[in-house]
Amino acid sequence: MKILAGIDEAGLGPTIGPLATASAALRVPLDWEPETPWEALSAAVTRTWKKGETRIAVADSKVIYTSAGLAGFECAIGAFSACAGAADPCGCLREKLSGPVHPCYSGGTVRFPTYADAAAIARAEALLHDALAAAGAAAHLRAALLYEPELNSRYADGLNKNAALLVETGRHLRALDQAFPDLPLSVVVDKQGGRNDYLPWLADLFPGAWIQEELCGRDCSRYIVRRPGGDMDIAFVAKGDRNSFATALASLAAKYHRERAMARLNAWFLKRRPDVKPTAGYPTDARRWLREVGTGRELRLDLIVRER
Repeated sequence: MKILAGIDEAGLGPTIGPLATASAALRVPLDWEPETPWEALSAAVTRTWKKGETRIAVADSKVIYTSAGLAGFECAIGAFSACAGAADPCGCLREKLSGPVHPCYSGGTVRFPTYADAAAIARAEALLHDALAAAGAAAHLRAALLYEPELNSRYADGLNKNAALLVETGRHLRALDQAFPDLPLSVVVDKQGGRNDYLPWLADLFPGAWIQEELCGRDCSRYIVRRPGGDMDIAFVAKGDRNSFATALASLAAKYHRERAMARLNAWFLKRRPDVKPTAGYPTDARRWLREVGTGRELRLDLIVRER
């Protein structure tokens, strides 16, 4: 057996709101490739979604968001979380917040599901459980939110957006390394920005490990990290969620948690500025939103606006 894993983000470009990252992993037979789960688990998963579909749609989060909305995300996250043994699909939204984080992100309830029918998720979970069992596979899913003050702190320390994201990517890689110490790992990271050479960064991330560079290019950079329990093959791939099932699943998890966090932000401000249309936080609309919200110390806008 080996681990097929993927890492992706949502919210690197916005002016307002947290950065969400996620990793997904499947314990699979050794001969599986990153795209194999779409075929091997086809009784439970599909790359497309249409009305009446009972299978779980796993693809680029933008595609699923357009066709199935957040209900489609909840079916995927709910089913995979349950099959991974995670009782709380929204765990990172309920984490105890520390440091200077805006009050909109704390307090209140975080219901799951909110957009999908619980019975539909249960049916999807049953399909997925049977498909995973038939294929001899198992699932793992993890998401994290990085809030605006911490991002701004990293920018103040001299990091650009992509370097700040790499810190989170590194946390997911270390978590995968620790979760599966005795199995070979194949990880596809959705590549962001113009960086191609990740060897020095990986050397700092895994001090003392022997790391071999297999490829270094614009579309893909690939490395082998030697480990006693099985090597870790890490590929940084442009649009990695198109050909890696685990990366596509991570894309859904990151996008879902970013959207849920933004829903909490907008709900908090709607109570105080009911005439202001909600924002997704991207630069042009964020400027509109900030202009309409206006000023006021009680709004604590300094805690939600990013420096970059």
